[in-house]
Amino acid sequence: MAHEDPGSAPRFSLPVKQSRSQKTRDRLLAAGFKLLRRKDFDQLSVADIARAANCAVGSFYQRFFDKDQYFFALAEMRREQSRTQLANWYDGVKLGSIVERAVERELNFVLEHPDFWRAALRRGTTDPAFWEEFRALGKASVDRFIEVYADLLGRALKTDEQEGIRFAFQMVRGTMNNTLINRPGPLKLEDAGFRRQIERAFRLVAGIEGKTRSR
Repeated sequence: MAHEDPGSAPRFSLPVKQSRSQKTRDRLLAAGFKLLRRKDFDQLSVADIARAANCAVGSFYQRFFDKDQYFFALAEMRREQSRTQLANWYDGVKLGSIVERAVERELNFVLEHPDFWRAALRRGTTDPAFWEEFRALGKASVDRFIEVYADLLGRALKTDEQEGIRFAFQMVRGTMNNTLINRPGPLKLEDAGFRRQIERAFRLVAGIEGKTRSR
């Protein structure tokens, strides 16, 4: 079997040498995301994860030191998925659809794995270092939006325009996180009305309401 390229291995799992071992590790990570749709992360046991991945508990510990390291690996996998997606997320976007596209990315990031994101938010409140890489990813996403939007306008954005856009992203993320954690209602994250209103709020806060209406 081929050895794994160290550069391709998740940073928070132990290195594996065979493709079969890599597949087992990937199954364990996939099982975690699946289980988090039904259980809180703190309620999951290593035995639960191993069982869902159809492997032995010993196989888990051959790939992760403990459940904490496993969660860090889940977080890194989620970030890597998002970084890969961001590279071409705005390809072909128009002025009339860029806000919709941006909100779709932000909202889908949470809706695809809501229970994982709840666990990540809780971890971030007690472990600031854990949150730094999510913060960097969030900044990269905003920077990319500003770059694409400026290209569509054919000019560099002014400082106050950039500030408005950055705060619009902050508003969207804060509203989504609050809705996910506290469920204040009446709208839920998965409601079409929530998406419409968060897009509308983004345009208003960013000051690009009129510019993105024409198609």
